[in-house]
Amino acid sequence: MTGSASSQLRSAYVAETTAGTIPATPGFTTLADAALITATPEIIEQRTLPALGARSGQAVGGITVSGTMGGKLVYGNLDPILETLLQGAWATNVLKDGKTVKTVAIENTIPAGVGGTSTMMRYRGVQAVGGSLVLASREEIGYSLDLRGMGSDAAATTAITGASYSDPTNVTPLASGVDVGTVVFNGYTLDCMARAEIQFAFEGREDQPKLASNDLCGIARGAFLPVITARIYVESNFLAIYNAARANHTAFSVTFPLGSVSGSKYTLEFPQCAFASGNLDFSGANAIQEVVINPQYDATTEDCVVKITRAVA
Repeated sequence: MTGSASSQLRSAYVAETTAGTIPATPGFTTLADAALITATPEIIEQRTLPALGARSGQAVGGITVSGTMGGKLVYGNLDPILETLLQGAWATNVLKDGKTVKTVAIENTIPAGVGGTSTMMRYRGVQAVGGSLVLASREEIGYSLDLRGMGSDAAATTAITGASYSDPTNVTPLASGVDVGTVVFNGYTLDCMARAEIQFAFEGREDQPKLASNDLCGIARGAFLPVITARIYVESNFLAIYNAARANHTAFSVTFPLGSVSGSKYTLEFPQCAFASGNLDFSGANAIQEVVINPQYDATTEDCVVKITRAVA
């Protein structure tokens, strides 16, 4: 038998209506990047005096479903998973962070060698509970996500009855050149930017285990505390940002336009932000200002911390 290769893996997802329950006839969409999920048993071992202190038995206290996925950002391919990250729903092509429970089921399928029987591993109630988006000059727009799930099923060799599979329509990755529009810090004129990273961080977004089951009750909603780190060349306009980062200043919005094809663009807007620091880096050939920004909740206009608009012209 020829050995299996990781390129033979099919990783697919389907949105769940009820968190933790795979739809009866799921319409899976395959992922370009594998969702690397494991279902790890929490082992409880027994050591006894009759066994001279050695292990003499064990039980399973629960099964933890966790993993990661990452790769190059492609327009539209992650939209349902972004809903699970931001705990919101797309409405008129707009997604805002909230406290809605959004989950997907993920199925990973691998054949036992070329032409071998497929093994299917299914994970229920999966959410992206954190992640990052990286815009670095002369590179792809990269993303990474941390995944948690409410439960998992025993591995199987047959598909769910009535299940269908479709490949994503879009395949072209977004790059850091023409696919990034003008980044705007409202109220500040930016110098040339070398890199920007957005951390979608949460505090307290944790598992909620329950008695009498290996599954979770759910995953706590947590507090959304994103952080933006930008590296800007020291040129004529850095002074205003440098001084603002050292003092109390008026809140400002930050906007990242992503994409270059009309109708297939994103706009990420953090409507209310504050500088957390504005350090200078003179260690390399280029003089760089590294700015750390803390987005805040905007109660006045958008009722959110971040607003993502898709299908932008």
